[in-house]
Amino acid sequence: MKKKQRIVSVMVVLLMVIGLAMTGWAEGSKEGGGEKAWPAKSVTLVVPYGAGGDTDFNTRTFAKYLEKELGVPFAVTNIAGSGGTIASRKVKDSDPDGYTILLNHTNMIMTEVSGVVDFGFEDFEMACVGAVNADVLTVAADAPYNTLDELVEYSKSNKLKAAGTVGSLTQMETTLLKNAGANLNIIDVGGGANRRAALAGGQLDLIPNAYGSILPFIQSGDMKPLALLLNERNPLIPDLPTAKEQGYDIVVPMMYTFFLPKGTPQEVLDTLSAAVEKIVTTNDAYAEEIKKAYLQAPFFMDADEGKAEFKKIKDLFTETFKSMQ
Repeated sequence: MKKKQRIVSVMVVLLMVIGLAMTGWAEGSKEGGGEKAWPAKSVTLVVPYGAGGDTDFNTRTFAKYLEKELGVPFAVTNIAGSGGTIASRKVKDSDPDGYTILLNHTNMIMTEVSGVVDFGFEDFEMACVGAVNADVLTVAADAPYNTLDELVEYSKSNKLKAAGTVGSLTQMETTLLKNAGANLNIIDVGGGANRRAALAGGQLDLIPNAYGSILPFIQSGDMKPLALLLNERNPLIPDLPTAKEQGYDIVVPMMYTFFLPKGTPQEVLDTLSAAVEKIVTTNDAYAEEIKKAYLQAPFFMDADEGKAEFKKIKDLFTETFKSMQ
C-alpha cells in the first residue's frame, strides 16, 4: 500500500513539473504565431520599386543590419510597377504575422490622393520611420540658370520640360514649382534612371532625383543641383540650398517607413521598431554606409510621430492635387 502511495506521489510531482514547464514555454512563446517569439524564421522585406534606387538601397542596408540585430535572415524582394502600388497591395493583403514587410515612403500618399489606388498608409500598421531623404531639383550643368528664381524667370520666355511621373512624388514636386510660377511642361518619362538619361540627352530641362543618384553626374560636370526639397539643408551637403530658403515652399520628404499588414501583433511592431532605432542611433557602420552612398544622415521616428507627419503631408498633397485637376 505504501509503495503504491509513493508511486502516486512521484507521478503527481512529475505532472506538476511538466505543467510548470509547459506554462513557462507558453508564456515565452506567445509571439510569432504561438511557437516562438518573432522573428522565428526568415523575414521578407518588399521594395515596391526596381533595384538600384534609393528605396532599394535603404531596404537592403536595413536588411543587412536587421539580420545581425534580430538573428534571422531578412530577404529583400523587388516588386516594381504602378508607382509602387503592386507591391503595396501585395503586402497589405498578406498574412499579418510579421514575416512580410513593406519599406515604402511618402510616395504612398501621392498614389492614394491621385486616385491610382483606393488605399493608403492608414490601411497598414506603421512600425517606424527609419530614414529620410528628398529629391533635388537638378538641371544640366550648362543651363543658363543657377537658382530657382533664375529658372522661373528664364521659363517665362522659354517653356521648360520637367519630369514628373504620374501619381508619384516627382509629379507633386514639379507641380508645386509650376504653381509657384515656373512655366513647365511636365512629362512622364519613368523612374529615376530614365529621368537622368533624359536630362543628359537633352530631352528634359529639369528633373527631381535623389542626390545620391545624380552625384556622379555632378562630379563629372554634366549636371548641377538647384534646390533640396527638405525643410532644412542636409548637413552633409551644406552648400546646397533648399527650395524653401530660396522662397519656394516645396518640401517633399521621402520618409522610408516600415509598413505591415493590418492586424500585425503589437509585439512584432515594437520589436522591429526597437531594432531599427538601435541601428539608426547607435551603429556607426550603418551611419557611414548611408553617408557614403546617398549622403543621408541617420534619422528615426516612432510610429506615432510618423503617422502625424504622414497626415500633414497627406493634407498638403490633397490640396495640391486639386490644383492639378
